[in-house]
Formats: sequence, C-alpha cells, structure tokens
Amino acid sequence: MKLSIFAAALCAVVAFPISAQQFPTKPIHVIVPTSPGGLNDLTSRALGAQVAESVGQPVIVENRPGAGSMIGMSALAKSAPDGYTVALTTSEPLTYNPLLYAKLPYDPDHDFAPVSLLVTIPGILVAHPSAPASTFPELIAYAKAHPGALNYATWGPGSIPGVYLDWINRQNGVSITAVPYKGAGLAVPATVAGEVHLTYIGLGFVMSQIRGGKLKPIAVATSQKRSPALPSVPALAEFNSEPGLAAYFGVWAPARTPNALLDRLSLEFAKAMRGPKFQEIATQQILDIVGSTPAEFAAFLKEDRATATRVYKTLGIKPLDVPHT
Repeated sequence: MKLSIFAAALCAVVAFPISAQQFPTKPIHVIVPTSPGGLNDLTSRALGAQVAESVGQPVIVENRPGAGSMIGMSALAKSAPDGYTVALTTSEPLTYNPLLYAKLPYDPDHDFAPVSLLVTIPGILVAHPSAPASTFPELIAYAKAHPGALNYATWGPGSIPGVYLDWINRQNGVSITAVPYKGAGLAVPATVAGEVHLTYIGLGFVMSQIRGGKLKPIAVATSQKRSPALPSVPALAEFNSEPGLAAYFGVWAPARTPNALLDRLSLEFAKAMRGPKFQEIATQQILDIVGSTPAEFAAFLKEDRATATRVYKTLGIKPLDVPHT
C-alpha cells in the first residue's frame, strides 16, 4: 500500500459511525513489548506524539519487555476492546513465536485484531572487513572450499538471523557455523570487532558502520529487490537464497475491537507517518513506509505466517514445549 492512499483514507472518515468520529475521549495507550531506546520504542514514541497532536488526547507509550514480546502481547490480549489500548511491535510475537514455542500465553490467531502494517524493514548480510569474501558468490565459494571455517552471529536457533544462516547453508550446500548471541545488541558489535565473520541485521542499524568501512555489505535481505540506499549491493533473491521472510512494524488491537475503531486507528497512524518526527526516523533507519487498512494488514499477516511456516518446516525447526526465557 502506497502513501498516496492517505488522501483517500482521510476522506473515509465521514463514513465512520458517530462513536468512531468522537473517539478518543481519553488517553490512548500504546504497548511496546520491548525495552526503551530501541527502534520499536523510538518508532512508537514518534508516532504516538503525532497521533496525540491529531486527536487532541495524550498517547501513552508503555514498555513491557520480556519473553520474546510475550509479556506485552499478553497484556494487550487482556485489554478492553475499546480502541484505547494497542500494541506496536515487530513480526516476532505473532509470526515467529507460534513456530518456536508450543505454548504461548496468548492465542496468536484469536486474541488480536490487525490495525495497520506501518513499515517494512530491509535487512542485510554484513561481514567484518577481514572476512575472506566481499560478495555473496565469493562467500559461498570460500565456504565450499573451507567447510566450517566461516562463522556467523545469530540470536539463537530459530531467530531470524539463524533462519537466514540455515537457509543460506541449505540452498548453497555450505556449512557456515552459527555463533549464538543474546540479541542484535551483542551480535553486531561482535561482528564489528571481528569476533565473527558475518551477521544479519536491519540495514538502518548498521548503515553508519557500512559507510565508515567497519562492515562490508554482502547482500540485501528480506526483500526481492535491491535497496535504494545501497543500489550496488545485490539482494539475496538474486542468488536464490532469500527465504521470503518479512520484517516489519505493525499495530494491533485486542480482538473484538469494533471495525469502526480499527479503521479510525489505522487512519490516525497513517496520518502520523507523514509527520516530521517519524519521517526523520524512517529516513535514518531506512524504513520502507507502507500504511495499510486493517483488512490489508490481515491479508499480509496470513501470507507472512504461511511463508514462515513453510520455511521453518523446510529447515526442520520445531516448536519447543517450554516457555520462552
């Protein structure tokens, strides 16, 4: 969905029921199931400020981190379906957690109502400057000639970086070694320091290191095409090594939230994405702005889960019958 739809969305407000037109009459709470300071948090606060300005009510961002976003999403599932509590988060809690854990404290299919797909996040495979490859073909050639010699920082089995490594190994008949770290905050510095050869991360997270020569880009990920930010860097799809997984930020409400309120919330977040605070973040972090209706987001989520399920099944990743720690 393109930014050009915003104008049409603004016209649609006249069709809202009176209750939706009067909404909100009190503060809106945005649950962020991650810690303060990260991109999820910064995005939520920038958009929240713009929504608050538009609707004339405070927007309160509540960080509820922990357990792979399960704590925050559990809180959303238990919230009243009145439009006054939403969550802004990544694909992790509703696409990947159901594939990683047999038991969740929420029902990913029935506890939530999609509001809007906000942005997609291009990823990238990067290497330390000392790595014995500067392109993807060189990487695969070296890995085939030296089995197990290359290593790669993941966030643990089943994490998105880990899935990308497993997929690359499988598609190309190589055996690059996984080295698990607890999140991007450790994996990226380890790659910059040369502790590992490679990692996968959001492009905006490492653009300054790429420009400064501290990391070299190998291939753009989570996209079928090259990024305008790095037009000379091929996409993994060009080498049949892109599993098709999506990385994004979206907004959810509790299940049974009236459709008119979902539409109003979608409209307000679409308007907020045109604001200067969010535009600055989107530019800095190289976010691809989407903006969608609830129905469009629901269709996207269905396809995204189907793709992830196929990839995880192909790689033999099975849900663990233990809670996330």
